[in-house]
Amino acid sequence: MYYHLKEHIYITQFREELILLNTKSDKYTICFKELSDLLKTLLEKESASFLTPHTSQNLPYIQHLLEDDVIEKKKALYPFYIDRKTASEGVSNVDWQLPLETKKVHISFEVLKAFITLININFYIKFRGLYATILLIKKSHKSKSNYIIPQEEDLRDLANVVNKACLMYPTRIKCLEWAMTFVLLALRKKWKCNLEIGIQNYPFFAHAWVECGGKVVMDSQDLREGLAIILNEPFRRIKS
Repeated sequence: MYYHLKEHIYITQFREELILLNTKSDKYTICFKELSDLLKTLLEKESASFLTPHTSQNLPYIQHLLEDDVIEKKKALYPFYIDRKTASEGVSNVDWQLPLETKKVHISFEVLKAFITLININFYIKFRGLYATILLIKKSHKSKSNYIIPQEEDLRDLANVVNKACLMYPTRIKCLEWAMTFVLLALRKKWKCNLEIGIQNYPFFAHAWVECGGKVVMDSQDLREGLAIILNEPFRRIKS
């Protein structure tokens, strides 16, 4: 028997500490060293193999994690890759703004579709929460479909369409709404694009962006190296 994180819980490591994201409560938890060590063991070893007399003292903590809906028992080893930025210096001075270009975009059917998608994303985040919004993206991914890596020019064109929709929106759009809108539109085109959320805790900072073909779309390429990636959906990375 093995331990897994529940579906709504995501994990990463920044320097020495594990960080959890609970998408149901939309909260990050920076784990103290003992909890970080315990979670590493739970997710990397078979449960029966580490419950020695010395480690059995952790059973109450494990029970709390089960009762708090953080972990669950399964018959296979936890399959997902955990990003670990143990020596990262993090990032600084990230003041995200719409990645605007000089290219003029007129209102079109594509822009209207993006605008409706943006409205839907904002509705989900505000009234149904982050977890439901992540599920919306995961359900838009058809596992039996063939997804492609588009040309960079196509990615830039879609970014400009999303930007136009954001400029039409009555309130300021943040990085999370922009990235989610982009990914949903990309999935409809059968493009292999991921929503990614990176985080650091020295000082605490979280940022969302779009990844395609191992590159950040219309944002700083340093994000993937400086921040610990806690969420990547719907093409979630599996352990090699």
